[in-house]
Amino acid sequence: MALTLVEAAKRSNDKLQKGVIELLVKDDPILSRLPFKDVTGNGLTYYEETTLSPANFYDPNDTWVEGTSTVTQFTAHTKILGGDADVDNYLAKTRGDQSDLMAEQVIAKTKAMKRAFLDAFYYGYFTGGNTKDFDGLQYLLRRSTSGSANTIAVATSSGTSLALSLERVEAAKDLNKGGDADVVVMSKLMRRSINKYLNGVGGITKADIQGKTVQTLFDVPIVVTDHLRNNESADVQYGSNEASTAVYGHNYADADGDDDDGGTSMFFLRFAPEACCGIQSLGITTDRIGNLETKDAKRTRIKWYPGLMLQSLISCSKVTGIDADGTVAA
Repeated sequence: MALTLVEAAKRSNDKLQKGVIELLVKDDPILSRLPFKDVTGNGLTYYEETTLSPANFYDPNDTWVEGTSTVTQFTAHTKILGGDADVDNYLAKTRGDQSDLMAEQVIAKTKAMKRAFLDAFYYGYFTGGNTKDFDGLQYLLRRSTSGSANTIAVATSSGTSLALSLERVEAAKDLNKGGDADVVVMSKLMRRSINKYLNGVGGITKADIQGKTVQTLFDVPIVVTDHLRNNESADVQYGSNEASTAVYGHNYADADGDDDDGGTSMFFLRFAPEACCGIQSLGITTDRIGNLETKDAKRTRIKWYPGLMLQSLISCSKVTGIDADGTVAA
């Protein structure tokens, strides 16, 4: 069974642990929606669906044709994420309530863990040699042996950037199979570029999602994040093998020195155990270690063993190679 962190917090009897989980998901549309499977060991081997199983109509006495979905075996790895929150005993004695000081340190450490997780959620690359990270979305959507999967590339064959058209965005949305996307994720700069066009044509739409009014794009709630870069390299977006081909070639030189002329990506994500889903071999825990030997301080350790899996490549999609502050057209 896969639970969101919101549901996990409701089941926790440890006040500190519950507070850490609630802070992790607070005001974050990814961590509040992403389900997590508990796994035994340091990873989960699963079969990823890349094409749907076919079915046919037959006449009497026809020869039936065997057809199955295409699957590939992958392993999602969990990694160690955490940090120590220390409070100096002198400060605790001279500045007042020690629990308040510890709470400040725990809050700061939890926010740092959230940033680290979300960075890896998009750009983690354990398979590529960054062994402290788990594999993130950019890698999971480009590990297909036939090239980047469920991807619309905004580039010409000569490597020249193209203006983003909303038609291409809608085409990426339509690549999703098995259910509608829960969110479309983009950088803040990308949203501003899209809204500049939409404001001109009166096309901004909104909906009430989980009690909040949010902007939508093709009826999918928009999520903006500081963790998606506007200067992604071709290798990040397409992989080293595909980056030099005519299909995916793209020039990411920074023309004006403002570090935003590289590519950015947008993701249509569906959160479910059979789609985009987190894994964890240890839920978020808080260990009260107490007094330290090496310094006069008390320590609380926060740790989590998370990972990410994409069990169906056709459940999520992306538009990539976008000039985030470029012109947006219909």
